[in-house]
Amino acid sequence: MSDLSRGATALIKNLFGGNETERMISAGVVRTILSDMTRLYFENRAALGEGLLVFNPENPETSRYLTKTDLENDLAVAQEGMDEKAEALFSKIIRVIEKESDSDLALIAMIQSNEICVHLVDPVEANKKIDELSNSLIL
Repeated sequence: MSDLSRGATALIKNLFGGNETERMISAGVVRTILSDMTRLYFENRAALGEGLLVFNPENPETSRYLTKTDLENDLAVAQEGMDEKAEALFSKIIRVIEKESDSDLALIAMIQSNEICVHLVDPVEANKKIDELSNSLIL
């Protein structure tokens, strides 16, 4: 389980635990971040083909889109270098990209200190969840 998953409940309480104005501001900030991520993903996918976005939350414009071809090249380098961990990582990510090739989900990778998490983001469902949280329907 990722660190983000373990801390999700506390994060939700911190973001959406204030008064109505604070909850609405938090909802706007979260929507903006999700909008940046999904916009960057879909723009890059349309221009470059299948892949995933490695999102930099501190500076979204420096986020990097990796195509399936980029990852296949990285996989080949890992295989040549006999790096089993990197090989397994690239293979898993490529399988996710292939599996989700016909979906309308944004594939977003977030890097943490000890792991890489690939999130499948449905912009419509994410917006509904933000509405629920900001209206204190779930806490």
